[in-house]
Amino acid sequence: MQKYFLGLKSTLPSMSPVDQSWPARPYLFLDGVHRELRRIFHLWRCKQYRSQFTQEKKVVYEEKLEASELFKDKKALYPSSVSQPFRGDYLEISKNPKYQKLHSAVEEKVLLADVVNKINRANGKGTARIFLLAKNSFVLDDQTGQVKASVPLPDLTSVSVSTQSDGFFALKLKEGSAAAVKGDFLLSSERLIEIITKLHRTGATAADREQLDVDISDEFLVQFKQDKVCVKFIQGSPKNGNSASCKRKNNRLLEVSVPATA
Repeated sequence: MQKYFLGLKSTLPSMSPVDQSWPARPYLFLDGVHRELRRIFHLWRCKQYRSQFTQEKKVVYEEKLEASELFKDKKALYPSSVSQPFRGDYLEISKNPKYQKLHSAVEEKVLLADVVNKINRANGKGTARIFLLAKNSFVLDDQTGQVKASVPLPDLTSVSVSTQSDGFFALKLKEGSAAAVKGDFLLSSERLIEIITKLHRTGATAADREQLDVDISDEFLVQFKQDKVCVKFIQGSPKNGNSASCKRKNNRLLEVSVPATA
């Protein structure tokens, strides 16, 4: 037994929680003990690894875990987001004088600030908008400091995305709410995974509202004023190189053409 334990001590694998190696069992009668020691060692090194995290780093990993639970094996865009850190404020809105007016219009801490494309309901073309997410609302701004829409998060009922590698997402609003007068929002962003993950987390931590539903389908309905319009995703050869493109086909259909993945 002494020889076994000393030998195991000198051949233990690295402290990395993803290291799958484990020394071979030298004696048949120790098979059960050998497996149990492997389990205990792995739990211990995971605990040691977690103890190094600051509170900020824990939040980063919690967000990445939530993104995995929402999108892994469901959304083709997800794998490319795994290695990208979630930065939140991509515009440095609290420091940049250019956005001083916009920052003062949002009284809460900004959780995410980035430029997205708002899809025009009439023709499917995109228009650049600043998207701000705070604890209790999201804001769309026209980049001049003029707020185009300010939506309380309790009025947001669900988010719809496709299964493909595009960045299109629909923010669906509660019928009858003040924010829903013009209908739902159809947006596009390269950082879709981060935006929806943060939206989902704000709902999960709020006591006054239900958790946000995330629907993943290549065909879903959006409400544009009085009309229900189908957003349909197809494999195609978009005109914008490797980017997905959107086109209004008729009164009831918006078609998004997504490049075929290899």
